[in-house]
Amino acid sequence: MCGRYTLTYEEVTELEEFLYSAETDHLLKNHGETSFANYNVAPSHHMPVACSDGDGRRMLTSMHWGFMGWKPKPGTKPFLPINTRDDSVTEKPMWKRAFTANRCIVPASGFYEWAGKKGNKTPHYIYPIRDKFLGFAGIYSDMTPDDAEVQMSFSIITTSPNSVMKNIHDRMPVILHPSEFDDWLNPNNRDPDYLTDFLHPCPDDVISEHIVSKAVGNVRNNHEGLIQKAGLF
Repeated sequence: MCGRYTLTYEEVTELEEFLYSAETDHLLKNHGETSFANYNVAPSHHMPVACSDGDGRRMLTSMHWGFMGWKPKPGTKPFLPINTRDDSVTEKPMWKRAFTANRCIVPASGFYEWAGKKGNKTPHYIYPIRDKFLGFAGIYSDMTPDDAEVQMSFSIITTSPNSVMKNIHDRMPVILHPSEFDDWLNPNNRDPDYLTDFLHPCPDDVISEHIVSKAVGNVRNNHEGLIQKAGLF
């Protein structure tokens, strides 16, 4: 699974350069700030996500992390899953339409995962080796909780682990290669068999990891020290 991640940049143009190919027309919807730093992104946070607009142009807009597949009955809490399994995305009604029609890319600087026995788990930070960002495959909905200040919600698709992740957790985010971004976001690509070919672990040489402080477990902690190796701050 992926329950916490990070995203930092000095200028929003850094995200543009990562998410948009030179051949793709795009429409930028600034999600609020030119610079951004969140070292402890948690469920319910509003985060920048790339998707296609109604005319097939690329846009970057703010979404609620926690996918709303349907409106809850009055007086009940909404079901807002933050992750979607790759082996469920084409099978379960909640995901099927979004997978064919509402795919997105969730930019991240890295993500956290916990390993070990319950009650004594150790957090690891997983980050890109060569690039500044990772692009998680995701799906989105045009529904959000009533108290959200945005109009869309998203979930990150997960898959089986690669060799870097297998001793940490049995799931990891689907990390797309930049060469796959155009096809993944193309609204004309609606063939589930074609789309599921994107859902696989990334190569081992894309990411690395190290142990970090357990302070990351408290969402109120949000500073650069969270991503540093444990014991160095």
